[in-house]
Amino acid sequence: MTKDKETNVSSTKRSLALSFYTFLSRILGLVRDHFMAVSFGTGMVASAFSVAYRLPNMFRNLLAEGTLSQSFMPIFSEYEAMGKEEARVMAGTVLSFLFLCLSVFVGLFSLLAPRFLPALVGGSPEYGGLVVEISLVLFFLIMTASLSAIFMSISNSHHKYFVPSLSPIILNFSYLFVFIFAFPYLNDLRNKVFILAYGIVAGGVLQLFVQGWYVYKLGYGPIFRFNYKHPAIRKIFKLMLPAALGGSFYQIGLLVDIFLANYIQNANPGLGAVVSLDYSQRLVQLPTGIIGVALATTILPSLLKDLRGGNIHKVPGEILDVLSFAFFLTVPASIGLSLLGETVLDAIYFGGRWDHIATQTALIPLVFYSIAIPFYSANKVLVSSYYAFQDTRTPLRVQFFSFISSVGLSLSLMLFFKHGAIALSSALSAGLTAILLILFLKKHSVSLPWKELFFRIRNMFLPLIGLAIWLLVTEVYSKPILMDWGSSVLGLGHAMLSRISLVISILPAVIIYFGISALIKIPESEIILGKFLRKLKKK
Repeated sequence: MTKDKETNVSSTKRSLALSFYTFLSRILGLVRDHFMAVSFGTGMVASAFSVAYRLPNMFRNLLAEGTLSQSFMPIFSEYEAMGKEEARVMAGTVLSFLFLCLSVFVGLFSLLAPRFLPALVGGSPEYGGLVVEISLVLFFLIMTASLSAIFMSISNSHHKYFVPSLSPIILNFSYLFVFIFAFPYLNDLRNKVFILAYGIVAGGVLQLFVQGWYVYKLGYGPIFRFNYKHPAIRKIFKLMLPAALGGSFYQIGLLVDIFLANYIQNANPGLGAVVSLDYSQRLVQLPTGIIGVALATTILPSLLKDLRGGNIHKVPGEILDVLSFAFFLTVPASIGLSLLGETVLDAIYFGGRWDHIATQTALIPLVFYSIAIPFYSANKVLVSSYYAFQDTRTPLRVQFFSFISSVGLSLSLMLFFKHGAIALSSALSAGLTAILLILFLKKHSVSLPWKELFFRIRNMFLPLIGLAIWLLVTEVYSKPILMDWGSSVLGLGHAMLSRISLVISILPAVIIYFGISALIKIPESEIILGKFLRKLKKK
């Protein structure tokens, strides 16, 4: 393997470790969502929590997983080249200024939320009031998540991914702690939801403490100085503003989706549209978070290194390898969730307040969202690539156009598909975003080798067909037999039988997919299997 090729696969190899850590977090997230579903179902309290959590989560995703961290990293890299002390002072100055801005922001929200939120969510006064009360507790997460993002960026810039990957794990454990140790002693749903909200905020504080401690342990602890005239602040916020606007279109799009779902739910009592969309999105975020976020996080330092070294000719190959790797892992996930959607929903959520009606309500948006999984992941990688060129304006324009398209499609289709129209519109706009982002890379003298990308995707067809055939056979033929026999003979419940059916479907499908991929020597399978086999040999 040539030196260039070794450099090109470095991001995908590093992303495997990060993907594993993210995978643990997402599995905990599924356990968390199971407890949420059986504890609250799809009723008023569950809907109020979903809406209230969406507001801080929108800013958390925008800042912690997106523009703030990715805008900070190139500037931090510049200052680190001047000297370690300069980088530490710069980081401390940014953190001080950010803390002040966030404090003002949280204070303004606390004053204004009781006035504008009830009008936005609609429904009864009791429902609107509950959304406001929960929001006022959860909004503090913006503070902890945003400050944590700076510490995580410092760690990631030195290719330290393990401790940053613990952040969502810590937050999920805060959920589980409340579910396991507090909920058994509570009966009232309102009491439960507020105890949960305070537990989540406590988890956010712990996140911040852990990330800060690790950065200081690395020797890059920020030196705090409040100097709003520091040139780094202007640079970061100049880079961040269009990036934040661009990223906000996606996040605001999710928020608009929830408010449209609220409208549909109010017009169709008992539909449970808000929670159904929320849980469907979370399932889709499992592969997107494991693969897309991991690849986007690891490609940025690699591209920055190439550009600093004057090796722009390596950039197209680096992006091509990462995109190909993303498609190799996300297309099977897209097929799997589309074909096994009902079984997946029942396996994770069924029980308590979640019934068959809730599953059927969530199934249609899940299928639509699943179609776009490869595009969601590719978009994270592509936007991160633009940040390496310190170009945040192009993604801004693309995401604005996609946002307008998504809202327009939702409004025009919701009469026919109800809440399913929201998921379908999101999927279509994600595909449009990916196409435009790839095309506009030419302005940075980056032209992807389309023939090679097409060749790599074409090579995936055979293993994908094998995987799809197995999933269809198990879902259509073996699942009904298992359900009847397991219920009548073994006396097992519907949720447990769904989990068994899911294992029977997924494990052989994974073996089939990777087996065929290895036989026809797809490079992405060799990277994954090679790493796995080397670990086995060490044991």
